[in-house]
Amino acid sequence: MNLPRVSSHRQHQGGAAAVEFAIVLPVMILILWGLTTMGSVLYAQMSLSRAAADGVRALGTINGISSYQSVPEDVKASVRLEVIHSLALSLLAPTGLGDYDARVGWMQENILPNVSVDNQSCGGGNAGADVLRVRVSYPYSSIRILPPISLPMVGSMDGWMPQTLTGCATARL
Repeated sequence: MNLPRVSSHRQHQGGAAAVEFAIVLPVMILILWGLTTMGSVLYAQMSLSRAAADGVRALGTINGISSYQSVPEDVKASVRLEVIHSLALSLLAPTGLGDYDARVGWMQENILPNVSVDNQSCGGGNAGADVLRVRVSYPYSSIRILPPISLPMVGSMDGWMPQTLTGCATARL
């Protein structure tokens, strides 16, 4: 008994899905890497801006400050500590450390964000004696979620990533 022959077209399509998957998978991984990396940069930037605003709020609770020259060094140190506390509450400090005090300690020992309290504007230049600025610079390269990648024929994908992020807030006295 002779059975009709099945079309050979179906046999030639057997590996097409595997080839398409092999072509699409690297592109999908690159897109996922880019979204994750960009999302972590935006989160870190928002955390720094919030920490700078918390530092300015801490300045607002202190009585007797009328100009930049009237801000004592211990008040500047407490503003710096407030910024570090705010950063420790964010996800910039590892959550696996346990309690809040451990996260603050890790932030002070490992990252050491540069916190400045001065009378400059956030855009640069002197803003006047009645303006206080809290500026926070943070080494983003030390807290990356994903490492930078290098692609053949393209090179490193690290050129567009910021190495340092900055948050700034001002308050008029």
